[in-house]
Amino acid sequence: MNLDLSSLKRLAPSMRWVIGITFAAVIVSGLVIGFGVRTQLAALRAVNAEIAERNATASQMQSDISKADLQKKATAKAFADLDTLSASGVIEPLLGSFAMRSKSLLDPIAQRAGFHIDSVRELTPITLQLPQPPPGQVHYRQPIEFTGQGSYAQITTFISQTENTYPMTMLSSLLILSQPQTPETHRAIITFEWPVRGEKPKGLTNGTKK
Repeated sequence: MNLDLSSLKRLAPSMRWVIGITFAAVIVSGLVIGFGVRTQLAALRAVNAEIAERNATASQMQSDISKADLQKKATAKAFADLDTLSASGVIEPLLGSFAMRSKSLLDPIAQRAGFHIDSVRELTPITLQLPQPPPGQVHYRQPIEFTGQGSYAQITTFISQTENTYPMTMLSSLLILSQPQTPETHRAIITFEWPVRGEKPKGLTNGTKK
């Protein structure tokens, strides 16, 4: 738009004053609007930055939660594996006695095999070769001696079924004695080594036994 200055000069002073005021108001309004727009843009950028930061935090939290779920699954699997190992032969004392615990486990096997257990006793424990066993609760091998009677077939069935039921239990010695008064029934002294977990016994040291 072309502004004719000669036309403005011909206008009354009051009219020129009104036009000047209007023109100034337009300029001021433009400046105010421009400043407001810049302020809003700055605020919008700040909001976008905060949203991005919170999204990053939420993503990290989701990642941590997923890792926690994986850790829970790994822990549950570790406990399940431990239960499986325990069920396969790692024993803990019953009323303070590994002999009582082992007898309670092998009595049903002996009954099925027809082998009669007369007595059970603990022998000197054997340490595991570990770099540094934990104090207090430790794992080691506990020989337990079973004395009983049965035929040769009953004795061997008792031993094989024990090893099949508890794979981590090892036969360490076997002595079969004939009994002239009962030729078909022998006296057997059977020693199994059990992996055990319990209080550290007296005289047991790491890697050696006294």
